[in-house]
Amino acid sequence: GEAGVALNWSTMEEYLKTLEKEGLSVNVAALVGHANIRAYVIGYENRPPTKRELEEMKKLIEGSMKAGAFGLSTGLIYPPSSYAETSEIIELAKVVAKHGGIYASHIRGEDAPRLVSSVKEAIEIGERASVSVQISHHKAHGRPAWGLIKTTLRMIEEARERGVQVTCDVYPYTAASFGLSALLPPEAHEGGIPKMIEKLKRPMWRKRFRKEMTEGLPEWPSPFLTAGWDSIMIAYSRKHPEYEGRMISEICSSLSADPFNFVFNLLIEEEASVQVVRFTMREGDVCTVLSHPVSMIGSDASICATYGVLSKGKPHPRAYGTYPRVFKRYVNELGVLTLEEAVRKMTSFPASKLGLFDRGVIRAGMWADIVVFNLKEISDEATYADPHKYPKGIEYVIVNGEIVIEKGEHRKVLPGKVLRHKIKGR
Repeated sequence: GEAGVALNWSTMEEYLKTLEKEGLSVNVAALVGHANIRAYVIGYENRPPTKRELEEMKKLIEGSMKAGAFGLSTGLIYPPSSYAETSEIIELAKVVAKHGGIYASHIRGEDAPRLVSSVKEAIEIGERASVSVQISHHKAHGRPAWGLIKTTLRMIEEARERGVQVTCDVYPYTAASFGLSALLPPEAHEGGIPKMIEKLKRPMWRKRFRKEMTEGLPEWPSPFLTAGWDSIMIAYSRKHPEYEGRMISEICSSLSADPFNFVFNLLIEEEASVQVVRFTMREGDVCTVLSHPVSMIGSDASICATYGVLSKGKPHPRAYGTYPRVFKRYVNELGVLTLEEAVRKMTSFPASKLGLFDRGVIRAGMWADIVVFNLKEISDEATYADPHKYPKGIEYVIVNGEIVIEKGEHRKVLPGKVLRHKIKGR
């Protein structure tokens, strides 16, 4: 592939063995993706699975759990996962629960019409499948949703009082990142990317998509009901790097182009492989989630580097800056968290969620995964305009007892391990 990696695995076991063979600088714990499972069994068809298909999906998840996956993840806002009904997810989550794994979800919606109902759905899945739930990057998209975080956190508290193991995580930014095609209505995705491209080439479908994106649908509140083109920045475009780091509204103004036609044409040209960053959150909500006892801290980032194929584009700065930013802004500047609370939300809390009881704290007999940093100097340097920048103030990174980063430099060692979930009952 473009990254120089041969995609020669088709199972979780093969994937994990490939990682072990290639070597790692850090430890890796994997989840099995619902989208991958559903696409393999059903494709991009917007329908419930047949009984046979459901059993096949369950068998694939069973195999992944036995191979060492820590649980099941869903992206219910993105096709093909968005085509799944709650009952489907519950049945699949029961397989995970049997092995003591977790259910991690990018919930079905994070805007005003869907945020509360989507959190309710995640809790219902946890309750009915008896599975531990992790609501990923919990946030509120768009001005109408601001403040609803207090309601959803209260829902989580009430569920925990009923015995549902539900927690969440958060990243310290007010922008999200996703594929540009996620802005299209659900029917655009049916049949996968080749069918999407075919539809985008036809005037009838373009007219229809424009109307649905402008007005929304009963089952799909369009992202444009809460924010417009001036909130969306192109993060990666292979054929048009000159667009990267610029708002779609600004690009269209300079080209005298209609934004809808511009986006449709760009998706066709790039075969839907365009990443964007969208600015629709407020810092007050970020602080509310950060400071809540049920939240952990995570980046929600893709893998990036300052060199090679992973240095392309202008990705979300969270890939480089999440953890330093928490210390600089939310510990040192705003006092939203104490140092101890911030460290716990990054280390022992997520480790215990995953059942990694030999990691996450500094104690005799534990694996030595340690970051040494200067609290006065630690700073995120990555920005939306210049995201490929490493943070300042981190002196050492130790993985499994071996120094990987020393005085800001990588020592070209690979002490990382593939962590495998220990199956319940073993």
